[in-house]
Amino acid sequence: MELHAPPKRLTVRDQFVLSVFWFSLNAQSAALFPIVIPLQILLFLPPGPVGSAQQALLLGWISAAGAVVSLIMPPVFGMMSDNTRGSWGRRRPYIAAGALLLVLSALLLAVAGSIAIFVLALILNQVGSNAANASYQALLPDRVPREQRGAASGYMGLMTIIGNIGSLGLAALLLNQVSLTSTGSDVIRRGALLFYVITGIVLIVGALITVIGVREIPFMPAASASDHEQESTLLRFRRWFVRNWVAPWREYNFMLIFLTRFAVMMGLTLFMTFIEYYFADVANETNFVQATAVVALLALVGAICSAFVLGIYSDRVRRAPIVCVSTLFMAMASFAFVIAPGSFPLWILGILFGIGYGAYTSVDWALAIDAMPSLSTVGKDFALWGSSTNLAAILAPAIGSFIIYLVSIHAATSLGYRVVFAVATLFLLAGALFILKIRVEAPVDARSS
Repeated sequence: MELHAPPKRLTVRDQFVLSVFWFSLNAQSAALFPIVIPLQILLFLPPGPVGSAQQALLLGWISAAGAVVSLIMPPVFGMMSDNTRGSWGRRRPYIAAGALLLVLSALLLAVAGSIAIFVLALILNQVGSNAANASYQALLPDRVPREQRGAASGYMGLMTIIGNIGSLGLAALLLNQVSLTSTGSDVIRRGALLFYVITGIVLIVGALITVIGVREIPFMPAASASDHEQESTLLRFRRWFVRNWVAPWREYNFMLIFLTRFAVMMGLTLFMTFIEYYFADVANETNFVQATAVVALLALVGAICSAFVLGIYSDRVRRAPIVCVSTLFMAMASFAFVIAPGSFPLWILGILFGIGYGAYTSVDWALAIDAMPSLSTVGKDFALWGSSTNLAAILAPAIGSFIIYLVSIHAATSLGYRVVFAVATLFLLAGALFILKIRVEAPVDARSS
């Protein structure tokens, strides 16, 4: 493992500098698949009603294609950052490079003139996102002492939520002229371009604050053991592969925390990917873009109420019950869209979902750190855990679009969207059950210190 002193206690300023890049990342990504990408897809298809099975199918497969590249890359970037040497530190070079690629790929998304270029830009966007995210999320356990993990998770959750609010509010403002009766290509292109330019500036500012403001401890690898120097190259590779890529899955807590996040992310991704088309086709909202943004913003208002306080509170109690209850809140809100579309007031559903989302976001990271096999390989292991999100991003849109397409053959397309939200509810319930089985102990490095 790397040799360094335990992290020092963080001040409020330290917490802000360490967490601000979450705001920047979410300022671009939060509205991307729920609002911006579904509208841009309309530019590549013949004119027709918004929310058609053809549009849902294309959205699902484009989302899955963009996420496939993200399945393996995060652990690779995490491992690379675990072992990177240099005056910039282990994590910051990848944060800077990833942010730059995110900005460039976003501009390409804005000007893409064909579906092939659009998908290529989306894949590049995922590469940049994974380079930045995998290294950035490992920067936090590097710099946060154990007794402040809940507080740091609360700051991270708060910055994530504020970034989501800014992203969704900006998208709604720039694309508010799009409706069921008006889907002009010029309006979509202009709004999308402004969205990508503004969020690109926010990304650059956040990356600069992180790269300049965070001081990393130089990487100092321990002396390598000589016991295996006489082994063949193949045997050394096998030992390395098992240690890095197989051993973590043998850890009970790690496997459960992975399954928990996968189930929750499947539910959230199904919900967020198709919510805009749901409002257009099921709820028959004329201003479906604004309806999507309103629900999302109400959810984030609820999230702000729970995120920061519960993150700090989780340093004093068991984190698993908080994550379980928060997931149940999201499941209840999702199920309401299944049984009574258009009947429940949107503000109630939005706030209910948001309270659960805020609590989950603020405590999830701290619980994952508690369950890591070792802090010496946290970049790679954290990225392995994070690949549960990428796996969900691949499967959920493909499964959701297939369900909608299949149902539309035999019944109304609107029924397909309700079935998708029912499946999302089941995944959220599964996540709530998995989390109760976790038996958290101190990570290896903390126990041995």
